[in-house]
Amino acid sequence: MMRLFPLTLASLWNRRLTAGLTVVVIALSVSLLLGVERLRSDARASFASTVSGTDLIVGARSGPVQLLLYSVFHIGDATNEISWPAVQRIAARREVAWVVPLSLGDSHRGYRVVGTSADFFKYYRYGDRRALSFAAGV
Repeated sequence: MMRLFPLTLASLWNRRLTAGLTVVVIALSVSLLLGVERLRSDARASFASTVSGTDLIVGARSGPVQLLLYSVFHIGDATNEISWPAVQRIAARREVAWVVPLSLGDSHRGYRVVGTSADFFKYYRYGDRRALSFAAGV
């Protein structure tokens, strides 16, 4: 039993290239795994903090990711719109605290036009519950 440790070291020394490559590959694998996990958690936190205080986004039939990307980030193509009576029915439900209607799709001089109500500025929060504000412009 006393000879086991020196024998193990001698065996590793004879296979030093293979043992070294194994250590490098394991280190790279662990680094990649930790990097991907960090990226995943940061992306999740970023998406979660993008629209704070919002529990549900309702829209016409489309993919859930497409609805989120288009209504929150204004990325992608316009989806179908829901009717105004449908918006009023949703707003009338007792489970719904507030509704902010959005109508997207047009653009003016390269900027997207957002049709909404004054409730957009009253209820919509981004980041760490920061309210929207107007900026001076041309």
